[in-house]
Amino acid sequence: MKPLGIVRRIDQLGRIVIPMEVRRVHGWETGTPIEMFATEKGLVLREYGAEQKKLAVIEGLKYLADTVTDETALTIIDDIMEYVKGETKS
Repeated sequence: MKPLGIVRRIDQLGRIVIPMEVRRVHGWETGTPIEMFATEKGLVLREYGAEQKKLAVIEGLKYLADTVTDETALTIIDDIMEYVKGETKS
């Protein structure tokens, strides 16, 4: 994990504000569902359903790869697919 140097306090209702910079980097807008995981080292937040979105992208790339015949395009598709697969490993 990478320290961000940002500290937030929990309010009386148990809420904590996720800083705008963090939300912007992750593409989280108002209303974005966030899921939480408790670990031995603390709390992990991620967009709810993000894994399903990535798996859908992989399936779309597989379909595209089956329909494309250009070798350069296939190489690019394979590279993108490997990148997305790497992103799904947590």
